[in-house]
Amino acid sequence: MAYLEQNIAWLKAYLNRELPEIRMIEPEGTYLVWLDFRGLGLTGPELERLIVHKAKLWLDSGAIFGPAGEGFQRINVACPRSTLEQAMKQLKQAVRAL
Repeated sequence: MAYLEQNIAWLKAYLNRELPEIRMIEPEGTYLVWLDFRGLGLTGPELERLIVHKAKLWLDSGAIFGPAGEGFQRINVACPRSTLEQAMKQLKQAVRAL
């Protein structure tokens, strides 16, 4: 649990510092963190292309949860920190290339 909490704290600080246009929703008892990409102003298909083809990540699209989930993605933080850091590096590069 402590490791997950540290990964969540790291992710929050990273997004605030490096990708402030992507907001993190604080998780409540899970290792899946919701990320709000609506600040990027992308359509659903554009967001999917950004995540899958540009950042080369496989996150859970919020759209699978219905209209309220559109513009959101879920990321699993139950992983080694190095994996999370690499994922965020790839995401940052993809977002900055928009």
